[in-house]
Amino acid sequence: MSRALPSSLRLFLLLVVGALCVTSARELLGALSRPDLPMMWWSARAFGLLAYVALWLSALFGVMVSAKGAGGLLDKATVAALHNRWALAALVATALHVLAVVFDPVSGVTPLAAFVPLASARLRGPITLGTVALLGMVGVAVTTELSRRLPRWMWRAVHASAFGTLLLALGHGVMTGTDTSSSTMRVFYLVSMAILVGAVVQRILLATRGASRRRAAASPQG
Repeated sequence: MSRALPSSLRLFLLLVVGALCVTSARELLGALSRPDLPMMWWSARAFGLLAYVALWLSALFGVMVSAKGAGGLLDKATVAALHNRWALAALVATALHVLAVVFDPVSGVTPLAAFVPLASARLRGPITLGTVALLGMVGVAVTTELSRRLPRWMWRAVHASAFGTLLLALGHGVMTGTDTSSSTMRVFYLVSMAILVGAVVQRILLATRGASRRRAAASPQG
């Protein structure tokens, strides 16, 4: 049955089921959100961190796909599959993160603020970064599903914006996460971005080397 449904519809149904589960458990989770047991806060932070890791891995494997499996070191089909799977995981984790934040009675973040930039009454800047990152992820997912109907340049432009989405998500996490003061988290953020930058640099070097070889092959032999 799952093969008969488009992947976009399966994703939508998954998010709907998740929303219904969280809504049905709202009273229980609200009761657990005591100052000595901030259940919803921990849930929001856990899903937020998971969303960042999944988005980062999706971007990393995406760079490897365009670099033909990191220059042939990895199987390109496997890398492409990992890129797609982590992109889906990032969407699901982000949806659960947003739901946990909205249903947290002490967060002060309304559903409007979660989806409309600059609509939050508190932490307006950091929340807006997260909102724009969420909209960016949705935009990339939608254009990916419609990639066969869109001009190639449009799809590539929107897909490339995933790097900006990752940076927005990073800024959102750093500015809103109370655990950012931890040296472990700061090192984690720095190392993750350094690895991604290294992958991008490798991609550029491989493209430059390939262009040089093509020019040398096309030049007349003396």
